Amino acid sequence: MAPSASPARHWWLDEWLGAGSPRLERLVQEGAALVAEYEEQTAARKRRRRPDDQRRHLIAIQMVVANLAHAVLSPPPTGRLAVLTGNDTVGFGRYDNRALGKPFRGLLEALEGIGWLDWTTGHRDEKGRGTASSIAPTATFATRVREAGVSPADFGRIEGEEVIVVTRKLLNGNGEVLKKEKVDYPETETSRALRATMQDLNAFLGRADIAFLDDGLGPVDLRSRVQRRYFVADVGTTMPSFTLGGRLYGGAWQNLPKARRGNLRIEGEPVAVLDYSSMAPRLAYASLGLEAPAGDIYALPGLEAPELRPAVKRAFNTLLSDPFRQRSAWPAPGEGDPVLAPQWTVQRFRQALLTRHPALKGCLGTGMAPRLQNTESVILVEVLLEMKTRGIPVLSLHDGLFCPVSRSTEVRKVMEDAALDVTKVNIPVDVKALPDALLRDTYIPSTRPVTLTDSSVT
Repeated sequence: MAPSASPARHWWLDEWLGAGSPRLERLVQEGAALVAEYEEQTAARKRRRRPDDQRRHLIAIQMVVANLAHAVLSPPPTGRLAVLTGNDTVGFGRYDNRALGKPFRGLLEALEGIGWLDWTTGHRDEKGRGTASSIAPTATFATRVREAGVSPADFGRIEGEEVIVVTRKLLNGNGEVLKKEKVDYPETETSRALRATMQDLNAFLGRADIAFLDDGLGPVDLRSRVQRRYFVADVGTTMPSFTLGGRLYGGAWQNLPKARRGNLRIEGEPVAVLDYSSMAPRLAYASLGLEAPAGDIYALPGLEAPELRPAVKRAFNTLLSDPFRQRSAWPAPGEGDPVLAPQWTVQRFRQALLTRHPALKGCLGTGMAPRLQNTESVILVEVLLEMKTRGIPVLSLHDGLFCPVSRSTEVRKVMEDAALDVTKVNIPVDVKALPDALLRDTYIPSTRPVTLTDSSVT
């Protein structure tokens, strides 16, 4: 264990990564045996672990070995993984892997002792800045991974990962957002039902034939399929209503650049992208019991040119999401964000918007985004459940999804029916067939992650 030399931003250890095949399980079992031998030789333990402690110990070994093996196959940018080593069982919350309690430091010492990992301690300067403790696979361990024939298809997820996440904003005295934090909410009938639905959908997706054609631009880790719903709690609230937010996140396809999407395959087929047309404004109309007017919602007076549409859309949704009724300036754009010409001030744009959409006046500046996103997520979950019933794997994209191109007409109908069922208004769905970037029929077989039980390592 060596002190860290300089600050670095490492990827974090994945607390729920585990073994998804006998091949990787055997490597985990080998590690568990070597750790037991090390503990006996060094007298690191004076007595045997209680059954529950032993179960957690084996889960922790599985998680660390899986992370190290994955780092061998797909090295993180710095070559290391950040870890927290000060955890105590008293501080466990619903988002934590309870196998990473107080004994975790001892496990890292043992794995370092058998020559499988390199452990570097973190440090902080007088201003509280620094770097976290980190681990990295050793050359000895990398050799064992290769000898064992471990591949990306051998990884899975450990049972118990929370899929219903609630966050809230922490504000300073001026009402400015300092950061977001996860809420360790109490269990309710609603939270249990939401979780059961997501677990059911994730199980179906875990068995699906999803693949990615090699485009030479780097691997796409389709073992990452766990979807989570992220809800929002009001400031100071510990009992969420689950009526704010609720969008689905997770899955390697969600962050896939548009230029690479054509290489996705579902059940061996190219995919189509289906998304709801102008979802946020249409949901705002629906909240008033109205249907949006015909034509392009974002075509505002003086801003009808097609090339202006991305900037108009961003500005329109800013005012719908905005909690400030009297905004005087546009928020700073992110890198690559489309922006309006300087003469289009907030006041002028607002006037153009209300000229075309006078019914939305009461919606602007009320912070509708979490409520609109909740409606959007309810619609999408209804679609995903119907697709599961029909046995058609689809991949969610917030207000849209990927589906096998041959089923796009059927899926579009389901999406439009679900929107009508939830909102009582018609919301059209756009279908875009992605270009097949690789003109060949062969594709990489899918790597299907397995959800593991606590007894998967013995």
